[in-house]
Amino acid sequence: AKSCRPDGGSSTRLWSGSPTTPSRTSGGSSACMCQAETPAETVTINQQSVMATNGRSARNGSGLGDSHSNGHSNGKSGSMAESLTAGNLYHMALEAKPVLGDWFSIADTATRLGLAILAFYRHLLMQPLALLRFAHSWNLQWYGWKGVLLTLYLPILPFALMAAELIKRAGEYLPGAEPDWKMKGPGRVFFQRPDSFVASILWDFYLAVSVFSGSFLQYGDDKMALVHTLYDEICVKEYWYTLLDAAQARRPRQLATWDGRAAHDVGCGVASGGCNLVAKISDSYLGIGDKILKRGKAAGGDFDDLDDVQRLLEADPQYAGKQAVLCEFVSPSKAVTVSSEGFSNVHSLDIVTTRTKSGVKVLTVLLWTDCSDWSSHSCEAGYLIDVHSETIVAPTAWYSPYFAKQNSKLLGVRLPGVREACAKAVAAHEASELPWLTTVGWDAMITDDGVYFFEGNVAAYRTPRRIFLTPSITRAFFEEFRGEGSPVPS
Repeated sequence: AKSCRPDGGSSTRLWSGSPTTPSRTSGGSSACMCQAETPAETVTINQQSVMATNGRSARNGSGLGDSHSNGHSNGKSGSMAESLTAGNLYHMALEAKPVLGDWFSIADTATRLGLAILAFYRHLLMQPLALLRFAHSWNLQWYGWKGVLLTLYLPILPFALMAAELIKRAGEYLPGAEPDWKMKGPGRVFFQRPDSFVASILWDFYLAVSVFSGSFLQYGDDKMALVHTLYDEICVKEYWYTLLDAAQARRPRQLATWDGRAAHDVGCGVASGGCNLVAKISDSYLGIGDKILKRGKAAGGDFDDLDDVQRLLEADPQYAGKQAVLCEFVSPSKAVTVSSEGFSNVHSLDIVTTRTKSGVKVLTVLLWTDCSDWSSHSCEAGYLIDVHSETIVAPTAWYSPYFAKQNSKLLGVRLPGVREACAKAVAAHEASELPWLTTVGWDAMITDDGVYFFEGNVAAYRTPRRIFLTPSITRAFFEEFRGEGSPVPS
């Protein structure tokens, strides 16, 4: 792979987001890579500047061998990992077991729903006025004028939300019904319903109530945080890049931007290097709109220069009026086993960081793998990784019914570089000056040059799946979980 070594100095770029498209869940990762270096750059966001070095940096260490671990959490590396993780919350999420029945049985879904309802009534008892303000804004945002009626039923709002879900469910069977947003993209496996009809109804109820209760616990009644449960006004992909750069984390080199009408070179530009490009709509979600552009028209590819990129995106209606970024296509490590036999090594590390009473910590690290195409949104398996030992320790059987039935072949596999990646994720989260940004889901990939980050995501939907797993975990969240925008009742 070729490297672009620009001789230009620092550049300044001004960016501001615009609310257009919902951004709700995991961003995922992609495959293939061209190694490159890029110049230092200052990115200004809402008049707040973050100085960072873009691309590869010697300060990140030499890659996969940097963690100096033999698979055991001892010595210096063990102490580092322990300081990175969210204490009791981290260990309980890592070792979670269903209280009743199997994951996604009627008993389990009823238990999780019950915990979300109990959390709502705790909020109502301890913070009634803040909850009323939150409920009013939430219901207007999600249900329009009908949300006013829902807010009038605040004392029984969980049950009103469940009634709304029943109406939505019935509407799915009508001719010409639009598919649910969760099922539109390749990331639909994260939202698959349980096989049992009763459990699937309870699961729909749980998703509605848990996201409401979990969002209030995460954000309080902060208005901007509430906006980000529907669409990303500030926290689009360019915003996450500034935080990752501030943490000196590796990320794919960006070569162009798309402003909705025209493509513009960034750094050494599209014509440099020898890599394919990935185009991603800045405020999209679940991989919707992701596009691979193959370099080299003479060899049957899509583009050679910026004019070709302009032509390709101009012809795609998904990109009309949308901001987008174009970065080099990054490939997974060939030296580390991250997938089952028969699958490519395409995968994604899903690192959730959270603000606790002790500061920003790692809540969970998941591996999404066994992918059927170039993106981890097509994954067929998910695992929990222990930060301390950098080892796959359990399947993510609690995350969605799809993964409860997976064939778990990677238990015990070690993934060097995870601990260093967690340190970068924590540092990037700490770099954010948004007081309400309590939880972030970071998407990354293990490469032969270390872990590369793709983006962050407001974890409004990832975190509730952890909050309401078991009664003990829910209680621990109320005891330990604290962010500036989400005061925890004492």
